[in-house]
Amino acid sequence: MSVSFQKMAEQALEHRIGFDNNEEEIQLLAKQMELLNQYGMNKVSEVLLQNAQGSKRKVSDFIAEHNFAADLIRYNPDGIYQYEPPEYNRPPDFVLPRDNKTFYLQMKRLNMDSFDNRRYKILQNIREQLSLVPIGKFILIDFAENFGSQDVVPLIDLIKLVVQKSDNIVEYSYPNELEPKAIFSFSAPNNKILTHLKLGSTSDMNFRDITGDAEEQIRSSLNKAIGAFTWNNDVQNINLIVMESDLYDDIDISQAVFGEELYIMGRTGSLLNRLRDTNGFFNQNQYRNKLCGVIALRRTNPHAYICGYKKTLFINPNFEDYLYDINKEIEINYVIRATDYP
Repeated sequence: MSVSFQKMAEQALEHRIGFDNNEEEIQLLAKQMELLNQYGMNKVSEVLLQNAQGSKRKVSDFIAEHNFAADLIRYNPDGIYQYEPPEYNRPPDFVLPRDNKTFYLQMKRLNMDSFDNRRYKILQNIREQLSLVPIGKFILIDFAENFGSQDVVPLIDLIKLVVQKSDNIVEYSYPNELEPKAIFSFSAPNNKILTHLKLGSTSDMNFRDITGDAEEQIRSSLNKAIGAFTWNNDVQNINLIVMESDLYDDIDISQAVFGEELYIMGRTGSLLNRLRDTNGFFNQNQYRNKLCGVIALRRTNPHAYICGYKKTLFINPNFEDYLYDINKEIEINYVIRATDYP
C-alpha cells in the first residue's frame, strides 16, 4: 500500500468525532483510497481530506461518499465512474456512463434531528470536561432522553468523585438509581496509554419515537438533493438519490416517499382497508417524473466508519420497470414498493 494513502487516511480520520487512532479503520480507508485512485476517483479522497480538516461534523458526510464509491466499484469493477464531473452546472455526486444509458446518483446523508443536534453539543462539552481529568481510562455512558445541558457539570462532578475508586466493573447512576438520567462505567485501555479520561462510547437508555420528525427530515433532504437533476428520468437517464439512513427506519422513508399510511376501520374496529395518502415525495407534480427511486444505505458494521452498506431501494411506482437496470450497476439488497408496508 502506498505510504501517501496511509498518510491521507490518518489525516482524514484524525479529527473524526470519537475517533481513537483505530489502526484498522485507517488501514481500511487507505485501501479504499487506493481503490478509488485506480478508477480515477481520487477526487473523492481529496474532498474527504479537505472537509476533515475543517469540520468535525461534516467529515461523516464525506466518509459516507467514500464508502459508497468503493461499494460501487467493488460491485461492478468493469464500470466507469465519475465524481462531480465539471461539465454540469450543478454536478451530481456520481455519474455512471454506460453504453446506452447514464446513471446519476445524488448522495445525501440524513442529518441529525434537533434532539441529536442537542445531544451532539452536550457530548462535545462532556469530552472537553473529561480531558481535564488526569486519569487514563475510558468512560462508557448511557443517557436517558431527559439528560440535558444542565446535567453536564453535576455528572462530571460525580465522575470525578468515583473514578479514583472505580474497579471497572461497577456501574454508577446519575443523579440516582431510581430515576437515572445517565449510567456510566469505566474501562481500562488495552494497548493504549491515556493521559486523561476519554469518552469510549455512548448510547441511549430508552427507545425514542421519531417517526413524525423523521419523515419531515427526510422530505427536507430530498428537496435539497433533487436539485441536482435538471432533466426528467427516462430510459437513458436514470436519476437516484442515495441516503445514508442508519438512524431512520424503513417506515419513515416509506411514508416520506410514498405517502403516509392510512387505515380505514369498520364500526367494530376491524381493519377494512390500508392505503396511502397522496403526500409522498414521489406524488409531487414537479418530482413524479424526475426521480427513479431513493436508495437507503445502512452500514454493514454499525460500529465502524469505514465499511460497506446494505442497500434498500424505494422505487418510484412510475419506474418499476427500471429495477433490472439499477441492480446491474448497484447492489440492491431489498426493494420496497408503494404497495409494501414496512
